[in-house]
Amino acid sequence: MVLSEKRRWLKNRLRKVHWLYNLNMRWKSAAVKRRYFATVAYYTKKKVVKNAKQMMADQLGARLSVAIANGPIRFFYLGTDEQQDRSGILQAIARLGELTWFTQVDGSYGQMLPRASGIQRSSNAERLLDLFHELSRVGKVPNILFAQTWAAHIDPRVLGEIRERHGTVIINIAMDDRHQYWGQKVKGEWRGTYGLIPYIDLTLTSALECVDWYLKEECPAIFFPEASDPNIFRAIPNISKIHDICFVGGRYGIREEIVCALREAGISVVAYGSGWENGRLETKEVPRLFAQSKIVLGIGAIGHCSDLFALKMRDFDGPMSGSLYMTHDNPDLYQMYDVGKEIVTYCNIDECIRKAGYYITHDREREKIARAGMRRVIKEHSWDRRFKDIIEWLAECAYLARSDRPISKR
Repeated sequence: MVLSEKRRWLKNRLRKVHWLYNLNMRWKSAAVKRRYFATVAYYTKKKVVKNAKQMMADQLGARLSVAIANGPIRFFYLGTDEQQDRSGILQAIARLGELTWFTQVDGSYGQMLPRASGIQRSSNAERLLDLFHELSRVGKVPNILFAQTWAAHIDPRVLGEIRERHGTVIINIAMDDRHQYWGQKVKGEWRGTYGLIPYIDLTLTSALECVDWYLKEECPAIFFPEASDPNIFRAIPNISKIHDICFVGGRYGIREEIVCALREAGISVVAYGSGWENGRLETKEVPRLFAQSKIVLGIGAIGHCSDLFALKMRDFDGPMSGSLYMTHDNPDLYQMYDVGKEIVTYCNIDECIRKAGYYITHDREREKIARAGMRRVIKEHSWDRRFKDIIEWLAECAYLARSDRPISKR
């Protein structure tokens, strides 16, 4: 039995010892929150020297102008999770220009995940250099590299090398900054998103307060919440709502508690993902599942926490599907929706059970909220809009870098 199989076996065995599993869950939750609040305190003491546009204009200058010059922009995407990336991200970027994405030598999608040996990290870096060499050979060097990665996945120095050699603008999409900003420290290097800072030009973070963290490290950053794709997630006319509630995501921590509590209360929940009885659902099947459900359940907690939240792609795919979306009362959502009128939130398991039972049996109220949520996502929270806004923002930075006009604080 290889090491990874032994770890999975041990984890499954420990899961069955409930008191030990719960103790481990509480310990992990406390560790995540302790690090998060220590980071908040650390950056509270530091000052922002420049706003993001000023930094971009000063640091990139002519290189940014070249990257977004007239003609189709060539993009490269460095991803890991194919199911996530093909649920709207890759499609939206491809509609803006020419798109190439990272593949392994055997043609499979995405970076190899890190293992104890660490060779995957260097292998990903070598492979990225090889791909750029091939693109350069045929005269198609990418103007912009979008990454969704950590320093644990790839040696970030390769991003700096690509930037210096090819002039490519390096942009990282950070969806996990509240709990993976630092990552682990290995041989004196932080392996989270922080470790990328010297080698990237811009961070798109889905945690608003983390914008401030990057700016205080003199790394341009802007708020970039997740989104959805109306060509993939949509209401399906004349389809029956055959599921009361559906949930898609791994089985662990508070997720398991909520789904099991709903079931124990007599509410039917169909669940897909690692650890659930149905296993992982193919990406192409998720939109239909959402559209066939009265309620799409969201669980916004980070890891094993019950009171520290982050925005999720479900927060946008769920409403886009035309079904009622119900999730944790994450403060971030109040910037995205009219909570209570476009989506429904809950503060604890008891409230989740109560609201689920109510909306399952009150069709008119449920559908009114679902329609309003879908309209909001279509109008404001599509991947197309997110990436178009980024290109326009970059163009404005390039223009301001070439002029003597004062740079706005946006």
